[in-house]
Amino acid sequence: MTEQDEVGPPAPRSEDLIPVLTRAAVIERIEARLAGRLDDVALAAWAFDRFYAAELGEEDYEPGAEAVIAEALDALMFGDDPGFRLGEEELRDLIAQLQSV
Repeated sequence: MTEQDEVGPPAPRSEDLIPVLTRAAVIERIEARLAGRLDDVALAAWAFDRFYAAELGEEDYEPGAEAVIAEALDALMFGDDPGFRLGEEELRDLIAQLQSV
């Protein structure tokens, strides 16, 4: 038995780690939009990028909150279209949903 066998497998290298999108990060973006620091187009683009990064396996969602994060991103990523834009109340509802997990 080698020393490596005794201590277990090597730790993953930083380039092997997949970023994790948290509920807090999504809430932070929504709050930035509500405060006027982010516009609808920027929020939609960010949500689109996060949603498809997860679909491509380049990013994970916070464990235990995958469904609520995916639903929030799905609602946000079309916000650059006036027909799908979320109002302040709807954005606050998304925050509440993200906090309820």
